[in-house]
Amino acid sequence: MARRKLTIALAPIVAGAVVDPSGEDAVVDVVLDATAGLLRSHGLGGWSVEDVAERARLGRTTVYRRFPSRDDLVHGVLARELRRTIAAIGATVARETTLEGRVVEATLVALGELDGSVVDHLLRREPANVLPLLTTGAGPLIDLARRSMAPALLAAGLAGGDDDAEIAAETLARLGLSFVLTRDTVLPVDDPDELRRAVRRLLAPVLGTGLGSAV
Repeated sequence: MARRKLTIALAPIVAGAVVDPSGEDAVVDVVLDATAGLLRSHGLGGWSVEDVAERARLGRTTVYRRFPSRDDLVHGVLARELRRTIAAIGATVARETTLEGRVVEATLVALGELDGSVVDHLLRREPANVLPLLTTGAGPLIDLARRSMAPALLAAGLAGGDDDAEIAAETLARLGLSFVLTRDTVLPVDDPDELRRAVRRLLAPVLGTGLGSAV
């Protein structure tokens, strides 16, 4: 059955990631869980809103009321993943007492969240459809990361002013995005302690700190 081609954009994903989900009803998560399952099994094509409704054991009207199109469903799934990643990073860095530790642990959490995620699955399965979101269309994501990290860099005294903080934050964001785009790496991703040391050495020049000597 021919279906309209999905039109996916990063802006609504980023916008959805910063929305407080506490006001959403439980049906939203059920629908997004069903959609995520279909994305894993069928990719971006080969399924319909009706398929989501059947998998979620809900009526079509119930799904359409919350997500009028397949585009909205995919945006919702990816926004939820991004929101959960941001929350996981926030919870982890809150336990760290230094900015260096926060940056390193945030990097490790982000890599961990990426493993097995829907976005990682789609990148591997349909790179031609997903890569443009994270390359030529990555502006909104870079902006979100920059706005999130720059104040911390400035407050910690690791930047001489607003401009320096934004440049450093954007550099870190682009470094993180490179891990999303290219998973093949010489970093010891299977050894958390070695990975921490490697990430510290990698980030030292970016932060302009003595991270490279940390163990």
